[in-house]
Amino acid sequence: APRWNGEPLEGKTLFVWGEQGHGDVMQFVRFVPLIAERVKREGGKLIYCCFGNLLPLLKRSLGGVADTIIAHDHRPLPVFDYHLPLCSLPLTLGVTLQDLPLRSGYLKADPDKVRAWRERLPDDGKLKVGLVWSGSRTHQRNSRRSVKPAEIAKAFGGIRGVEFFSLQVGADGEVEQAGQAGLRLIDHTEEFATYDDTAAFIENLDLVITVCTSVAHLAAGLGVPT
Repeated sequence: APRWNGEPLEGKTLFVWGEQGHGDVMQFVRFVPLIAERVKREGGKLIYCCFGNLLPLLKRSLGGVADTIIAHDHRPLPVFDYHLPLCSLPLTLGVTLQDLPLRSGYLKADPDKVRAWRERLPDDGKLKVGLVWSGSRTHQRNSRRSVKPAEIAKAFGGIRGVEFFSLQVGADGEVEQAGQAGLRLIDHTEEFATYDDTAAFIENLDLVITVCTSVAHLAAGLGVPT
């Protein structure tokens, strides 16, 4: 199907798909309600396609604005007349910095999961801070954005009145290295099966400090100071 360039959508179906990485999707999904409003106004239908591990979070956050939301591995694909990559929405819709929609708080965590974590985490009056020090290990430029655990420990070790939580999935060894360097990290990441789980945990934090990776967009999209 051809790329959509603003053609009339009456009786047509537009397929918006999330290319690039998870962070890009969470940053640009705020524009889906804008395109959904236009499609509906013109009498068309909207299908939004996203990564499977983001599906529960984005279905809840978008609140049914799209006619259909599917995972990227859904086969066969539904029939559509036009397609548009998600990150092209601002250009196609003519969005500028002056009318940038939903600067924060447009992602919605599962309230039951949020409550469950709230009951488990200590209520001791300390500031709860989540840390991420690396992006995807397979990213070709990850070495330029990742920080060594020892450097994290040097920056934050010894600060009183703060509990630090690891948001770095699959980093048991690095959590241990940070501890040996003087920074105690509480690590629940083995319970994070999808971004929905991570989102619910982040909702219980006061602050997230992260390198440039998907968690930055997730936390800020939730409205958590980042």
